[in-house]
Amino acid sequence: MSERRRIAVVVSHPIQYYAPLYRALAKSDSIALRVLFASRIGLDRTLDPEMNVELAWATDLTSGYDSEFLPEADAIRTIGFRSVDNPSVGPALARFRPDAVVVHGYAMATMLRALAWCRLHRVKAVMASDSSSHSAPPGPRRWVKMATAPVLLRQFGAVLTMSDQAEAHLVSLHYPRARMFRTPTMIDDGFWKARDGRAAIGLRKRAELGLGEDDFVLLSVAKLHPRKRLIDILAALQKLKARVQGAKRLRLIIGGDGEERDMLRAYAAEHGLEVTFLGFVNIDALPALYCAADAFVHSAEIEQYGMVALEAAVIGLPMILSDRVGAIGPTSIARPGENALVYPFGDVEALADAIANLRDDDSLRQTMSEASRRISEDHRGPKSVAAVLAACEAGQRAWERT
Repeated sequence: MSERRRIAVVVSHPIQYYAPLYRALAKSDSIALRVLFASRIGLDRTLDPEMNVELAWATDLTSGYDSEFLPEADAIRTIGFRSVDNPSVGPALARFRPDAVVVHGYAMATMLRALAWCRLHRVKAVMASDSSSHSAPPGPRRWVKMATAPVLLRQFGAVLTMSDQAEAHLVSLHYPRARMFRTPTMIDDGFWKARDGRAAIGLRKRAELGLGEDDFVLLSVAKLHPRKRLIDILAALQKLKARVQGAKRLRLIIGGDGEERDMLRAYAAEHGLEVTFLGFVNIDALPALYCAADAFVHSAEIEQYGMVALEAAVIGLPMILSDRVGAIGPTSIARPGENALVYPFGDVEALADAIANLRDDDSLRQTMSEASRRISEDHRGPKSVAAVLAACEAGQRAWERT
């Protein structure tokens, strides 16, 4: 075995929230890294069906680390078990000769091929997971997963986890906590740079959006899709209009597009709500938008993790989240009572109360803002790199356990 641990990563496509981790791993003197991409989705302009927008992320997703697009990548256009199937992944791993392979889940044929290659060649397999219990499929599919997932999970010597809820989900599938390694999710450098200049950046963005310096600005960044439940936020604002008004004018900014755009616009207009719809906002423009806000709200019905919570926390925003957001937990990025107010999903009255509390209590808002900045420090990189190394060192080979 070489002095530097040779780690391969097998992932469906370039993902904007994993590129910072790959760069951090590549900088480590202890690691020789290669990332194998199954497709070019996210790199080339593609149609996002839920937003009905053609997009390519406005950030560099592949520089700063060694990567390879598998030969089938150009032909793969959608993410799914059958569509992401790269027979070439085995030969690519053989050429790299890894000591450990980080596989992004097991819900695609390519990932199972990579896992099988690890078993055949007695190489440690580590899974990267962002699942949580409330994101499991409904009905009979849920029972099928509960029956089959433990068998698949046993093939992985370790799992990289993102949150308390992800770890609880793995425990429910009988995976041992001793083989879970919390890997704080990293984020584009643009957010860290904006954090340091938040006040000035925020003032400029407010002026651009026609927001007053004394307005209470609530931000939501989400696809305008039924499962994100943006209508709950608008309904909460409607309830607040009927109450005694707070000292601050309440403004809502929504970044995102999708099938509910026209319905949400019509609702806001009908009820006289002060809402600005920005449409899709690319990642390079997002940090300034967070800087312009006083608080962040995410009302989703189903959210495996919720990277928007990390984005908000890095900038230093207090958060209002439905209890269906996977990023919530006592040691996760969104900590109830510390930097997040958590309300029962669908309870519009409770959501309205949370908004009013942050709008009207400057001390609470400041305390939660400081907590977000403190908690997010773990996501700068060193702890994430250490977790990956520890998982690759500790993970037993599947053939040693069966």
